[in-house]
Amino acid sequence: MKALAHIVTRMISRPAMVLSMIGIMALYTLLYLWLTGDIAGGGAGGWHATFPAWERAFQSRGPFQFEPVGLVSLGALVWTFSPLNTLLAVFMGLLVGLNVVAGWRLWRSPRQCGLGGSSTGLLALIPAFLAGGACCAPLILIWLGLPIAGALAGMTPLLVPVALLLLVLGVWFSLQRLAREEELS
Repeated sequence: MKALAHIVTRMISRPAMVLSMIGIMALYTLLYLWLTGDIAGGGAGGWHATFPAWERAFQSRGPFQFEPVGLVSLGALVWTFSPLNTLLAVFMGLLVGLNVVAGWRLWRSPRQCGLGGSSTGLLALIPAFLAGGACCAPLILIWLGLPIAGALAGMTPLLVPVALLLLVLGVWFSLQRLAREEELS
C-alpha cells in the first residue's frame, strides 16, 4: 500500500500529469453531462443562475440520474444543475484521467508488460477507453438517433456501475504495475 501511495504522489507531483488528468476529467465530465441532457444549447445569452429546488437533490429520475436543483445559463448553453449527476460525472472523469495517465506511464516503461515492444504499454489504455465509453457510447448512439440505440438504451443503467468498477480496477492494476516497476528500478 505504501508503494501505491508513493506512485500516486509521484504522479501528482508532475504538473504535466496533473494537467492531463484535469483536462481529461473536464472533457469527460462535459461530454457526460451533454449526453445525459444536463447541459444543452438554447440559452438566451448572458449569464443567469438560479437554484430554487435543493430539496430535489436526492430524487431519482432514473437509474444513476437525479433531478436538477437549479439552472445555470451561460450564453448559448443551459445547464440544469444536478449535484449528484455532476459528482458522478466528475468522479468517472477522474477515473478515466487516472487510467489514461497511468497507461501513459506504463507505455513509457514497456518492459513492465514483459513483451519488450514500445507499443505494448498502450494496451494499458484500453480498459480506460472501454470503461469510459461504456457510459457514453449508448448515449452517443441515442443522441445520433441510430436504430441500435433502442437495444442499448435498456442496458445503460447497468453500464454505469460496470464502468465504475472497470475504471477502479484499471487504476488499481495500473498502479500495482507501476509500483512493481518502481521496485525493479
